[in-house]
Amino acid sequence: IFNALTSRQDKPENRKQWGDNIGYIDVEPSECDPETGKCPYYTYKADATREGGALETPIHMLIASFRDQLCPRTLHNAFNRAENPHRIYIRVIEQTEEGSDLIDDAGCWARYCEDYNTNCQEYKDNVRTVHVNAKDAKGPTDARSKLSAMVNYDY
Repeated sequence: IFNALTSRQDKPENRKQWGDNIGYIDVEPSECDPETGKCPYYTYKADATREGGALETPIHMLIASFRDQLCPRTLHNAFNRAENPHRIYIRVIEQTEEGSDLIDDAGCWARYCEDYNTNCQEYKDNVRTVHVNAKDAKGPTDARSKLSAMVNYDY
């Protein structure tokens, strides 16, 4: 499939712009070498075990939610299924229509507290929500970039 996709892009105007750099590029394997145990992309193994602190290492979830009625359930599943839910930090950009009566526009955190966990205040420091009016939303890529900036800002 990849070759079929790249061959469609192999046009004279593309070669003029990109030269011979169209097509398959060799990359390192993404799996660990079974003989040496060397992993090309993940070199910090100490924090990946229970003994190495895996139950303390923070996990960051970024949710770009556009009028999403499933967002509260996502929060519920994240906290409810985690072995140590206090290590989960969630950033949500909820793009909703203010003043709407639709369940799609109810706030993610408010609905989580109301529908899934009445004791939600135990996680209030783990969730940050930014509201954007749905009319002003610029799409998921813009929302994800803002979420990433939020995580970078926290560190």
